[in-house]
Amino acid sequence: MSEKNKRSILIIENDAMILKGLTQRFKKRNMLVITAEDGYEGYVRACNETPDVIITETLLSSMSGFRLSRLLKYDQRYKKIRIVMITTNDLSTVNEMFDACGADRILRKPFRFKELMEAVSEEAEA
Repeated sequence: MSEKNKRSILIIENDAMILKGLTQRFKKRNMLVITAEDGYEGYVRACNETPDVIITETLLSSMSGFRLSRLLKYDQRYKKIRIVMITTNDLSTVNEMFDACGADRILRKPFRFKELMEAVSEEAEA
């Protein structure tokens, strides 16, 4: 499959081990993986490369995952990008921010890769 035909995914994560692990697992599934280590870099990459899906940590330096999601979801050019958030916080403490930011799904760390794949794949079925 050519690079142009691959489904693209942007992973924004400040933990290098998680970023590396997710990158490897998505590449094995023949996806084009784009990475960023902070919110601002992730936002710039999302705007420049318009991935099919974004996986973002909620707590990032320079710009939170919630703000990044809100900026993209309320911009007509990017609102169709599927955004899956991952967090170490208890979901009940971030639920209100999640609802307000427009992201599609949120998962609590630690999560199973299968759960993440299901969250990423839901867009294709919708």
